[in-house]
Formats: sequence, C-alpha cells, structure tokens
Amino acid sequence: MEYRVAVCEAVPQAVLRVPREVRQDRLGADLAAGMRELVTVAGRTGLVACGSPTITYRQSVPDGETVEVDFAVPVEPGAALGPRSGAEVIVTPGTLVARTCHRGGYDGLGGAYTALREWLRISGHRPIGPPTEVYLVGPDEVADPKRLLTEIRVPVAPPTAVTVDLDIVFDRAVTLVREALRAAGFEILGEMDLQATMRDELGAPGDRHLVLDACHPRLTASAVAVDPQAGLLLPRAVAIREQDGRVRVEAADPAVLVRATRHDDLQEVADEMRHLLAAALDGMGRPADDLAELTEM
Repeated sequence: MEYRVAVCEAVPQAVLRVPREVRQDRLGADLAAGMRELVTVAGRTGLVACGSPTITYRQSVPDGETVEVDFAVPVEPGAALGPRSGAEVIVTPGTLVARTCHRGGYDGLGGAYTALREWLRISGHRPIGPPTEVYLVGPDEVADPKRLLTEIRVPVAPPTAVTVDLDIVFDRAVTLVREALRAAGFEILGEMDLQATMRDELGAPGDRHLVLDACHPRLTASAVAVDPQAGLLLPRAVAIREQDGRVRVEAADPAVLVRATRHDDLQEVADEMRHLLAAALDGMGRPADDLAELTEM
C-alpha cells in the first residue's frame, strides 16, 4: 500500500479522555471495547461526541504485548466528570502534525508507521510527541477489516535547517558551497573551524566541521530597514561537516525563527532568503549560469 504523508495544523479541541491498556494480539477487540466505553461515559455525563475516536500511545512508538493508551473523542464541553469515572475532559493544544492514512485491518498499520518514520528522516521534521491513531472508520462501524480507515498523526516540529548531503571529499564540498552561495548573492563574512577549535581547546579531534558566516546584502538591508534587530532574527550560519562518510551542508533556516517569533513584517524577507539558500544548496555543482537562473525563479 502506498502512503502519502502530509503536514497540517491540528486545531485545539475539547476531548473526553479515558486511559486503558490494549493488547497487540487482540487489538481489534480492545479498540472496540475502548470505543464503547467512550460512548458509555459520554452518555452518562451528558457529553456529545463531535468527531472520530482516537487512541494516543503513552510511549513514542507502540511496542510490546500490552500498551498503555489514551482513548479519546472530541466532545462539546460542558459536563463535569467525577473522580471515579476514570475519564476526564481536556483541551488539546493546536500543533503541527504529520499524518497518513491506512485502509484495511490493524495488522497492517506497521506499514503506515514505517512510511511516517521514513518521511520524517527525509523531510527533517522532528517528532515532538507520541503518535495518535484516528479511527475515521472503526470496527464499531464495519465488519469487513478491508473497509477500516485509520489516520496516524505524529506531532512534529519543522526542520530548522536547509540541508543537503554530498558524496564528495570535504575540501571539494567547501569549495562548492562557497561558489553556490556567491552565485546566489551571498557574501562570506567569516568562517570558524570547529574541528580545530575542539582539538585545541578540548583535545578532541572530531570530524571536520567548518561554519561559514554568509550575508545577503540586499535582503539584510531590507530586513534592517524594517527592524534594526533583524540581524538577530535572520541566522546566516552555513555548516559543512563530515558525517557517516559523507559531507552534510546545513544552512540555518531564517523563515523558521521569524515565524516562531511571529515577526510578521520580516516573514517575506525571511522566506526569500530561505528560497535562495535552498536554491544554492540544491544547485551545488551546477554551472554558475544555471544557478543564477534558478535563484531568480
């Protein structure tokens, strides 16, 4: 089965939460029992369900024969639950999530989790919480496992760097990075040899690791005209380091920091700077004319 992964913003919502344990060898029966309990508790307390039921794993990845999970269902808030109910109504915060859908029985959910892990590895997004399964079509609705529809969500943080891996020697990578940045309109203001610093100060040899201080004069001038502190919000470090027999090049993503600080006036400049950095790294090794044409797109 082919899995497509998308990123979206999950909105805050009130949910009825019931903690339970489920067994991997009887997952379908335990899920159905948990969902029935959700319906029972909601009905007993006057809550009205307004969405699909979910389970959220207490650990980051489901593992082992018995797993502790939180059953939940979105509800219209308004009722109070007593301490003996074993349940509570909470408001889940809004967060960025990566999600994919699995159609079929629960014994095949592992493929969806594998696809999510691979997507996270490639995209650079970081998981920041345990996964949640949303039962869009659950076992209480259909008898045929092939008709089950389950969405898997993982809360994520966006990548903080624009990254490219190169299968070339370190010195050649440094040369290509310098050429690519200059072709994209950046100037190299300075550099720091982290390997030499760690060797001299700590006696630790380490892998080769160079950090360039790159500046885009036009965009920096535009940003500073908006806010004199913009230099602090538009990181321009480009790191070149050896990793697992390859060379990894990482440029700090200015759009992420500006977005996180909600500095909306600088977002357009930051987005353009990110585009230029991404184009420069993507165009590594291309002729300068080709790269200049790419960065003007």
